[in-house]
Amino acid sequence: MQYDENEKLHENMNQEIKDEAIEQLEKDILFGFENEDDLLESISEMFYDENDFDESWLKNEIEIRLKKHQAESLNWEKPTDFERLVKSFDELNKEKIVSLHRAGYTRQDGEDDCSEIIDELKALGITTKGYCYYHTQDLERAIGEEKMLFIGFDSYNREEKLAKEVAKRAVEIAIEENEEIALTYINQETK
Repeated sequence: MQYDENEKLHENMNQEIKDEAIEQLEKDILFGFENEDDLLESISEMFYDENDFDESWLKNEIEIRLKKHQAESLNWEKPTDFERLVKSFDELNKEKIVSLHRAGYTRQDGEDDCSEIIDELKALGITTKGYCYYHTQDLERAIGEEKMLFIGFDSYNREEKLAKEVAKRAVEIAIEENEEIALTYINQETK
C-alpha cells in the first residue's frame, strides 16, 4: 500500500495536538464569529511551532464540523439567544452605551476595548454613558457547564451612580428581549 505525503503527515501528527485543535475548533464554531478561512488561520497559528501540524487535516475537520453545525442551525428556534443579544446590544449602542461582542479574551481586554471605542467616539464629539461587553472567557462559560453569559459593564468615567444606570438599562433591555443573562459588576460593589 502506498501513502501520499498528506497521509504520512496526518499519521505523524500527535494525537494530543489533534485533540487540542479539535477542542478549540469546536469552541470557535459554537462562538460563531469566524468563517472557514478565519478558523483555519487562528487554529493554525496556535500550532505554528509544531513541525508535524497538518493543515490539510485541519481544513478537512473545519469543513466537516462547520457544515454539520450549519445544518443543525437550520433547526434552531428563532430568534436565537445570540440574535436577541445582538438586538439588545444594538439598542444599547443607540442609547450611547458602547456594547461589544467578544471583546478580547479577558475582563481587562474587554475594558480596554470599550475604553478605546469611547475615546475614539469622544474624539469625534460623541459622548457615551458607559459600556457593556462580554469576552471570550465569558463565551467559554456560556457554552460550558454554567450555560450563563456574563456581561461586564461600567460608566465611561468609572463613576458608581452612572455605572448603576448603565447596568439598570442593560438589564431592562435584556428583559425586553426575554434574555437570561447575568450582569457582573466591574469595579463596582453591589449594595
